Amino acid sequence: MALIIASFLSFLLLLVLFFYVMKLFSIVFFSIPGSTNIFETVIILVPYILYYAAYYYLAKKIALAKTSIAKVMGSVFLIVGTTIATVTLVLAFMLFFKLHYPWLKILESNSHYAFIVQIIIIFFAAGTIASGDAKEKDWMERGSGEKV
Repeated sequence: MALIIASFLSFLLLLVLFFYVMKLFSIVFFSIPGSTNIFETVIILVPYILYYAAYYYLAKKIALAKTSIAKVMGSVFLIVGTTIATVTLVLAFMLFFKLHYPWLKILESNSHYAFIVQIIIIFFAAGTIASGDAKEKDWMERGSGEKV
């Protein structure tokens, strides 16, 4: 019982230590001139890197689809999604560099919708690609063909 309590307390102490070190790191990092711009650039890029990674993964899976309609629909979703991601990334960097266009103010207040659309497109692309896969055999069919 003492080992369980000690492990729980040491885990809590490790969390406290981690957050304290991260707080010190952030204080030091943000006192460096120009580091705020680096941080904001990373914050802008991270979601788009995740989206592009998802699209790259799904593009590799398109070749494995058995039906041609799944391949075509998956490709269409990937092209549309990649285009939307690229356009919104360019617009986000235009906002970051503080370019003053009246139509750009619309994205500033509605940028979260672009993220939601990206997630929906990735979901539909994965669904259409998966719909073209062959039906998976259940465990009884898989086991009967193998020799033990």
